[in-house]
Amino acid sequence: MKKLLSNIITLAFFSVLLISPAKADYTLEQGPDSYPDLPQNHWAYEAVTFLTDKKIVVGYPDGLYRPDQKVTRAEFATMTLKALGLYEKDTDQIFDYVDIKDHWANRNIQVASYYGLVKGYPGGYFYPNNDVTRMEALAVVLSALSPENIDSEQAKHFVSIYKDYSDIPNWALIKAGQAQMLGLVYNTPGHETTLEPMRPATRGELARFIFNMMEAVKTIPSEKIKEELPPPPKPAEPKKADGYILDNVYYDEEYAVIPEGTVIPMVVDKCLNAKNVKEGETFTARTPFNFVTREKYVVIPVGVKVEGKVHKVTRPLRFVKNGYMALTTTNVTDSKDFPELNIVATLGERKADMRIIRNDPYLTRTRYNVIRGQNMYIHKGQRVEFVLLEPVRVKIFNREEI
Repeated sequence: MKKLLSNIITLAFFSVLLISPAKADYTLEQGPDSYPDLPQNHWAYEAVTFLTDKKIVVGYPDGLYRPDQKVTRAEFATMTLKALGLYEKDTDQIFDYVDIKDHWANRNIQVASYYGLVKGYPGGYFYPNNDVTRMEALAVVLSALSPENIDSEQAKHFVSIYKDYSDIPNWALIKAGQAQMLGLVYNTPGHETTLEPMRPATRGELARFIFNMMEAVKTIPSEKIKEELPPPPKPAEPKKADGYILDNVYYDEEYAVIPEGTVIPMVVDKCLNAKNVKEGETFTARTPFNFVTREKYVVIPVGVKVEGKVHKVTRPLRFVKNGYMALTTTNVTDSKDFPELNIVATLGERKADMRIIRNDPYLTRTRYNVIRGQNMYIHKGQRVEFVLLEPVRVKIFNREEI
């Protein structure tokens, strides 16, 4: 067997893991044409789409959402229960509202009252069919939360940005201040300087209010709501296993970082010979074992498969034998933690002089300088050394699985 003079494969991992920005934890599944009257550029589109996906709001039989239509107090109590995951709850406590006994939302109003979300009026009335005002809606939203206590003067400071803040009733002043302080208020385009506290709220506005509430309740729920929330998940223990130890791995908060230049041996699935291989011919390589830190934390699990193809071939001459191959990857499978990788492999007397174009995340450009090599080949199942061209950041702490 001819001696293999060089057997180095060069890896470049691009954007392995990104830290998510501080944003709502959701994916919009509803298409832009779900509601013909709610185009994608509508101010309520994001909130309504999100709530529709969660089955908190629904459209009308004609397919419209009607974002400018008013909402009753009973309807808003029902929407709030759904948003908080309380719609299926029941309570033995009876609130003796004289005007809801035969109302369709009787149970919903009872449950919302039990959790402190809604209140009635003097005389035992709830007025379920009255339009809910913007201030009433904000009061309901705040009742699901535990905001910081403020006094009347502090509340006035927050709401004084609105030229109609004097229209806020006394009972709602502090709540209005808290709502403004927490960013729960939404003002429609063209109404940024007015609060309009006693104006009936629209379906679009209430979607924005509820959308904001659902984010805030993750961090500052009221005591009763907190009792109903599922316990926060426990931080997952990092997976440990025996394997190939990468000595130079270091930690960056929740991440293990494999530095540039680290050698990672992998196994190829077929014989590749510079004498007869064709450009475009495919290959795969797999991690033959777990790659672990000194503490045996798994950073790259066994079985990660790299798919690729022969990018360039120079045939060896009969007497000079200066053949070489360049391989580049097209896809990586079997591990959700590793997206597409770009890998270039060269085989010859001299390894390729690699030059990374760092502003091109899709392809690592190379400059080849291989002379007077041998008729180079890789056997099926042969272990080949991969060398990282850029650091790899792998989240190993606070995740459920590798």
